[in-house]
Amino acid sequence: MESEHTKTHYRKAGQGNRATKLRMRLSLPILLGLILLIPVQVGNSAVGTNSGTTKLSNTLQYGNTAYSVDYSYPSVAQVGKNMTITVFLHVDALTGLAEYIISYQVRAQVSIGTQKTIVGSVIGTLADPNLYPGSVWGPKNITIPLTANNTELATGKSANASVLITVDDTIKYGGQISTYITEPAMEGGAGTFVIQNGPITSSTTSGQGNGQSYIPYALLATGAILMISAVFLPRRPGAAKN
Repeated sequence: MESEHTKTHYRKAGQGNRATKLRMRLSLPILLGLILLIPVQVGNSAVGTNSGTTKLSNTLQYGNTAYSVDYSYPSVAQVGKNMTITVFLHVDALTGLAEYIISYQVRAQVSIGTQKTIVGSVIGTLADPNLYPGSVWGPKNITIPLTANNTELATGKSANASVLITVDDTIKYGGQISTYITEPAMEGGAGTFVIQNGPITSSTTSGQGNGQSYIPYALLATGAILMISAVFLPRRPGAAKN
C-alpha cells in the first residue's frame, strides 16, 4: 500500500498541474491580443489612400448644373515621383435649357502651405462623348510631378498639402437659344495628404519614426516571456504547505 507521504506527494503534483494549466489559460488571451496588434500596427504604417467625392454646381441664366467628382490619391507622396490623382466626373443634373456638356476638363491643384501650388489636369478629347445627365467620364488620371524645386522640400523634410478639384466645361443650350456657352469654373476641396522628400528624420514636420513598427513585436516578446515565467518557473517553497 502507498504511504501517506506518497499520497500527499501525488496530491500536490496534481494540484500543481492544475495550477499550471490555469495559469496557461489565463495567459493565452494576453498573448493572442499581443499577436493581433502586429497586423494593426503594420497596416497603420503602410501608405493609405485618400478618397471621396466633391460636389460642384452652377446656377445659370437658362438652367442649373450639378456635378460630382470622385477622387483618390495616396495619403503620402514622395518627392522625385509623380503623384497620380484618379478622378471620375459625374453629370448629376442639367435643368432648364441645358442639354449636355462638351469640351470638359478636370484640374487638380496641390497647395503646400500658402505659397506653393502645383497644378495638373486631364482634358476631354474629340473622341470623348458629349455628357448628358447621368453620364460618367472616367476613370482618368491626373499626373502631378513632385520635385525638390516645385515643393521646396529639402531631403528628409515633409509638409502637409491640400488638393483642390476644378471642373471647366462648355454647355449646349437647346430650345430657341440653341447655342454653346462656357460654364463658370467650379471648384471644391478634395482632402489633404503628406509630401515627403526621402527618409523622414526626427526633425520633420510630420510622419512617424521607424521605431514604432517594432513596438508590437517587443510587446509580443514580453508577453511570451511573462507567459513562460508564469507556467514553468517554480513557486516559492512556502507557497504550497499542507
